[in-house]
Amino acid sequence: MAIHIVGLGIDPDILPEAHKQLITDADVLVGGKRQLAAYATPDTESIAIAAPLSSVFEAMASSYHARKKVVVIADGDPLFFGIGDRIIKEFGSENVIVHPNTATVQAIASKAKVSWQHMHMVSLHGRNDYIPLYTAVMQYNYITVLTDNINIPAVIAQKLLDRGVSWFRMSIFEDMGTENEVVSTCSLEEASNRSFSKLNAVFLERIGQPPHALRIGIPDTEFTTERNLITKRPVRSVSIGLLELEPQHTMWDIGAGSGSVSIEAAHLLSKGAVYAIERKSERIDLIRQNRARFGAVNIDVRHGDAQKNLDDLPTPDRIFIGGGIGSDSTLLEPLCDRLRQNGIIVANCTLLSSLEIAKNHFKTLGWEYAVTLIQSATSLPLAGDVRLDSMNPIFIISAHKPASGNHSEK
Repeated sequence: MAIHIVGLGIDPDILPEAHKQLITDADVLVGGKRQLAAYATPDTESIAIAAPLSSVFEAMASSYHARKKVVVIADGDPLFFGIGDRIIKEFGSENVIVHPNTATVQAIASKAKVSWQHMHMVSLHGRNDYIPLYTAVMQYNYITVLTDNINIPAVIAQKLLDRGVSWFRMSIFEDMGTENEVVSTCSLEEASNRSFSKLNAVFLERIGQPPHALRIGIPDTEFTTERNLITKRPVRSVSIGLLELEPQHTMWDIGAGSGSVSIEAAHLLSKGAVYAIERKSERIDLIRQNRARFGAVNIDVRHGDAQKNLDDLPTPDRIFIGGGIGSDSTLLEPLCDRLRQNGIIVANCTLLSSLEIAKNHFKTLGWEYAVTLIQSATSLPLAGDVRLDSMNPIFIISAHKPASGNHSEK
């Protein structure tokens, strides 16, 4: 005997007869209060889905082992950010049968006339992490977003606008599967100022591209800068290489300046995020401008002193310091403490004294480190030929935090 999970989809009224019969024949019905109120009878045992789920699973297991017919009623699609996955993991795939109905995403695809396989799905239902949405708008043309009472269409639109996104439009699907169903298509600006039914889902469609392509090795001239103060392309490329970024990593860029390192790192962090920290207010706007120019939406810009504004940031896998170490290890100490085990920290040093401070600090911690000297030159025209214009030499020091090192994680 198996546990049956019946997905109600967007419209329970079109539930197949075989699925309705499963619910009718159940000895035990499991579901939310609304589902139980609609389907439970006086002769049916009920188990309400509520926290903690461990108690729900214990009650289900007791009924299941007593050879009772257990049927779970789930909103939407049980295997799309639903409870189906948890039940399968708890009871084993061989003991669970899932019966889907028309799901929200499937219905949106058909109404938007977009092939389902081309759509990317993001759920903000019961979540406050927008990184999956930010990385999605960097990579996909069609995105379906599940909402809730907090993450409503207006909030989602404003979050994207705040990060410079202008190349998507939004369709809002209200009261799907009911006689009150309405589909509205508008710009993000319009959506940010409108109210919609509490029962809704969002569809984002790309209608353009950021002004500049996001990639590795961007020419320095494509960035908006302050008096051409920027981590130059040769140094930037080596620094990013030494960071050994992986797609899911969280990175801190300390002293982000114009954000050039953050911008290129964002391209590699297809499932992660960059936190660009800069204390000079005039440079904050530069970072935001560059974020919008390249569509590097997964960059979170923070204004303030790095030594005083780290507590509310997520634990970093990688840290880049491009804005100067200072005259002692005061900056390095909290950064090294917060860095995740097996993490990497990379610092650019123009002064020998800064290099010595960093080297001695890593020695004291017992971390492995390496120093790379970048001495580069760029060709410039001269007398019908070219000459080489040398850049200032830069010392790049990189260090690995060992797995056994002391750490503090949020």
